[in-house]
Amino acid sequence: MTSDSPRDFGPLGRILGLAVIGLVLVAILVPVGALTFSVRVEGSSMAPTLVPGDRLLVNFLGRDDVRRFDVVEVDLPDGQQIVKRVIGIPGDEIIVRNDGKQPVVLVTPAGESTQQRVDSPAWSAQWGDRAGQVCCSATGTTSTQPTALTIPADQYWVIGDNWGGSDDSRVYGLVKAEDIGAILNRRIQPFDRMGKVDNPASLVPAS
Repeated sequence: MTSDSPRDFGPLGRILGLAVIGLVLVAILVPVGALTFSVRVEGSSMAPTLVPGDRLLVNFLGRDDVRRFDVVEVDLPDGQQIVKRVIGIPGDEIIVRNDGKQPVVLVTPAGESTQQRVDSPAWSAQWGDRAGQVCCSATGTTSTQPTALTIPADQYWVIGDNWGGSDDSRVYGLVKAEDIGAILNRRIQPFDRMGKVDNPASLVPAS
């Protein structure tokens, strides 16, 4: 004698079924969530570190702890959003010269008296319209002569790794803390380059 009633797999079967459903939902929702809370790189201003099509995971929670060399998303007054690297932080004294080969960015960190140089291998081969510019004006933009600027509280000086082809603080001026939308230190696409975003920059002795 046969029966058409549903087969009861018991408590264990129901648990396994729910587990499978949960795994399927996670497999669907995690990638969708990652794409939703991410930024797609447009343009070449952060080359060679970031290239067009790279997708970066946004970190909204870290906006109150922006550090030197972080990659950040900046919200400009005109509504445009740009991706740049933080070089100068509050209290720094910064001056930008040019030695004819690449920019020389000198930083005296807040509370220190020793001037240091930003060493960034990404800059060495980056030439473009802005490669020879010096800095800074009172607002952080370019100046006619290298001029030291002390960065006020809650403001940052940002540039693109593609020094010669980037519109950044040299054009838009200092960035207010409230205009930093997110920290972008992790790449989620393309998959073969997934992981922490490279930081090619460091502070080294100026002399």
